[in-house]
Amino acid sequence: MHRWLIATGALLALVACDSRNVAAPDHPLPSAATVASEAAIYIVNYDETKTTLDAVTNGILNAGAGVVQFDNFSMVAALATPGQMLSIAALPGLEGIYANKQLEYYLLHESVPAIRADAVHVAGITGKGIGVAILDSGIDGAYNADVAYPQYTVQNVKVLYNQNDLFTFGKDAPKPIRRGATLVVENLPNSETSVGHGTHVAGIVGARGTSSNGYYTGVAPGANLIGIGTGDILFIFWALAGFDYILDHQQQYNIKVVNNSWGTSGAFDPKDPINEATKKVASRGITVVFAAGNDGPGQNTLNPYSVAPWVIGVAAGCKVGVTDPTNSEAHCMLDDGSNPLMPTNNEPRAHVLADFSSRGIPGDPLYHPDITAPGVHIVSTRASTGTVLNGDDANHDVRICQINATNLPFYTCASGTSMASPHIAGVVALMQEAAGGTLKPDQVLNALTATAKPLPGYATWEVGAGFVDAYAAVMKVKK
Repeated sequence: MHRWLIATGALLALVACDSRNVAAPDHPLPSAATVASEAAIYIVNYDETKTTLDAVTNGILNAGAGVVQFDNFSMVAALATPGQMLSIAALPGLEGIYANKQLEYYLLHESVPAIRADAVHVAGITGKGIGVAILDSGIDGAYNADVAYPQYTVQNVKVLYNQNDLFTFGKDAPKPIRRGATLVVENLPNSETSVGHGTHVAGIVGARGTSSNGYYTGVAPGANLIGIGTGDILFIFWALAGFDYILDHQQQYNIKVVNNSWGTSGAFDPKDPINEATKKVASRGITVVFAAGNDGPGQNTLNPYSVAPWVIGVAAGCKVGVTDPTNSEAHCMLDDGSNPLMPTNNEPRAHVLADFSSRGIPGDPLYHPDITAPGVHIVSTRASTGTVLNGDDANHDVRICQINATNLPFYTCASGTSMASPHIAGVVALMQEAAGGTLKPDQVLNALTATAKPLPGYATWEVGAGFVDAYAAVMKVKK
């Protein structure tokens, strides 16, 4: 019995299909050019105890479809027509066939002290030597000195998109089969096309503050950034190519954590290709951080990739506890409608959860964020090519986030769990430096949750263990 997905352009419910009843197509195999014009990309998972990479690859090629392999995952990508997929689905040992679903980037100075990362910097810990992979739209390391390539963004790659060039077709293939990790162009000063999302995220992790005389610095300003640019529109296939690249270059760049400020909707599926990939990444000692999603405040709205037991899912909180005018009252009101920025008896109110931050399910052991970090009106690095992000938040930059005229060309303001997640990735870099780079992903998660500040009035299914405390987490693991 195979579990597979019928493609209609989106990921559909998994159904059972008896391979003995699936007939091979009776039409002649089309040319590679014809296939590429009519076909779609599918991710084919297989069970290594029942089949091999070569067997699955040859089955796809014999069907006349195109194939790309991965160095580190028990899956391949197929570029095939619906008719060819019927033949491919009959191959023995398959675990699932998934459409190349489009994923979503989660968008809607003061956040660093809000999590006490500044106190860690004073202690001399900045994430120095720790590699942080940013799997996102790209990084503009040519324009913004805070994330300059190659000084601070030590590698900057962008995935390739020409399907005809990427995939190998037919049993008499004229060219070698490509691997996911090779589907990139390396050493790019700027891999950001038009979104600006990845550059902003990268700055939250590790901006040096160069463009602001040290005012806007990232959580781990000593970390080495590795940009994995997946483009303006992210799909499963290109995310998998990014993870494959990360594992192939883990030792070269000392990658200890990967940030993922993107996701999807629906139920958690452990066999989803992204979940299979992140499980492998975590098993290799790299902490995987995911944004929880921006579909709150309703229940059961979490990004399903963020609830995998081997990743850290991050909710978005408000930057309360520091003198900060940038919290939006529209996102940061308390349940009684009062303003959380106004002190009570000369004491600041507790951190609160942003209204847009996705929630889990009350009492469910799986569906909850792990921790909360700042995610409302976060100032970080601006990309010269980031027209989408820059345009969306132009009204906030000066009026709400109070970026002055000198800094405005290099910084912009944005909200979302996309901004919360890289705070945690940066804290992980600080923790790894403090611990000598020896922490395993489960040790990182345990230290973060054990030292988090409780958020009174909120439950685990909303905020996880509470609001991150970078200083406490670092001191807990420091050698």
